[in-house]
Amino acid sequence: MTVAVIGGTGFLGKAVARRLLAGGQDVLVIARGREPVALPPGVKFEAADRMDSGAIAALLKANGVTAIIDIFTLSLRNTQPVLDAVGTVGGRYVLVSSTDVYSNYGGLLKKENPAVRLEPATEDSPLRTLRFPYRGNSRRPKGVEDGLFEDYDKIPIEEAARADTRFETTILRLPMIFGPEDKQHRFAWAIKNATAGQPFTIDARAAKARNSYGYIDDMAEALVLGATHPAAAGRTYNAAQREVRTVRQWAETILDAMGVEAEIVAVPSEAKGIMFERAEASNMDYPLTLDSTRIRTELGYAETISEREALERTIAWELSQN
Repeated sequence: MTVAVIGGTGFLGKAVARRLLAGGQDVLVIARGREPVALPPGVKFEAADRMDSGAIAALLKANGVTAIIDIFTLSLRNTQPVLDAVGTVGGRYVLVSSTDVYSNYGGLLKKENPAVRLEPATEDSPLRTLRFPYRGNSRRPKGVEDGLFEDYDKIPIEEAARADTRFETTILRLPMIFGPEDKQHRFAWAIKNATAGQPFTIDARAAKARNSYGYIDDMAEALVLGATHPAAAGRTYNAAQREVRTVRQWAETILDAMGVEAEIVAVPSEAKGIMFERAEASNMDYPLTLDSTRIRTELGYAETISEREALERTIAWELSQN
């Protein structure tokens, strides 16, 4: 079968292409191609803007695509053209969604006050009622123009894709993703501040916060299963590591992987420890954690490498960056 990866030239898209190739799939990557494209050998690349429904549809038809993994889904405005293109060919549409659809995210942003849900979210947990969470929020992911984030919201995209009867939809809600080439530098706060023999001071509010993470190749594996496994049709899945840690526990784990011995100290806000700015901007009482039992049970999902190896690869890459 041929699987198309739309917006597949970046961090996650390239990893998905590699996993598809390893599984014997033919891979078509579609992106604007405005920046240099470096894809694994064997991947076919075609340039097209995701806002051009006709161009996307023509490429899907010409290449006999039966499943589409859509990486760069930011708003319904930039995703509806892709849905319309998929509607012309049918097959399976795999939507890359996020942990931010759950109710805790609105509380984390201090934009609404839902009940704090301490347990990891299942696919049936309440979603946030807040819409367009980045409007008026200067703390946005890097590498994407601000205009696209004004209308950012995965919930309306999920609703539109699920309601479209022209194709079958599989939704993957992913956590924060780490690994080599991560432009968000998810673990830089620990790696860059680790100094042997020196106290590792974390803002006390942040130290207790809990988040789910996923290694890049593991998240790619989850998306590949979403596109190719017969049981995934029409289903929604969380994908994340089994273990949930606090920020302090992550610091302990990462420093251990680096071989750095340092005392980890939680400090009050006035000390302006590591993650001070994040703790100032967010209500850290709200965890962003995911329960991945469903995808493991239904699709047989499992991590591709050990966490230790994943962290060592991430640390080596992060230390190589200026």
